[in-house]
Amino acid sequence: MAKAQAKSNRTTTAKKAQRSAPARKATSRKVTAGRSKASKNENKNGSLLQEFFMDSLKDIYWAEKALTKALPKMSKNATSEELKKAFDQHLEITKGQVERLEQVFEALGEKAQSKKCEAMAGLVEESESIIGETKDDTFTRDAALIMAAQKVEHYEIATYGGLVQLAKTMNKPNVAKMLETTLNEEKEADVLLTKIAEAGINDVATNEEGGESKMSTLKETIMNMFSKNDNEGGEQKSKQGKK
Repeated sequence: MAKAQAKSNRTTTAKKAQRSAPARKATSRKVTAGRSKASKNENKNGSLLQEFFMDSLKDIYWAEKALTKALPKMSKNATSEELKKAFDQHLEITKGQVERLEQVFEALGEKAQSKKCEAMAGLVEESESIIGETKDDTFTRDAALIMAAQKVEHYEIATYGGLVQLAKTMNKPNVAKMLETTLNEEKEADVLLTKIAEAGINDVATNEEGGESKMSTLKETIMNMFSKNDNEGGEQKSKQGKK
């Protein structure tokens, strides 16, 4: 009787195995199909992550080249000589960053290409609107330009920081090192802009009067000083002539 029971159990187990076999085969086919689909979605030259990485490089390449055109305008319209100098120096640094990105493309075996960066386009447009909306030779304009420039720096810091980590993840240490050099330059520029603002620009801007008719500009102040001196000199000559 025990033998009969054991035989019955083996028969039941065999039947269950036969019924589950098609299910396992179907699951296996689904997994294989999923892997095949994922493989098709990969970029021909690498993974989806690498494709995103390359798009981001093209994006920031466009952004840096756009800045080489925007920085001279910002320097020309700044009031403080120190701020003008900072913009001029960062222009040269930015040109070097463009060349460094071209080296990154070369290291990856890719041609240097740019893709319009909508974020940077918006930031550059904002800096141009600041120039149009603020009065010439005011430190209020400088304060606004510093804020606009720091928005640019913060965007670049976020972008390069992400690219550095992705390059490390993809085991591209040389690329990561080049991008990290640019990342550090952007951080230094951000700190410098803060120092310039805190050194006096913000304080002077606080005392500038608002309104079209009442706003006192640096140029107007200097002209008024010379005008006052000329009037005083004229009055003294007139008094001497009467004597």
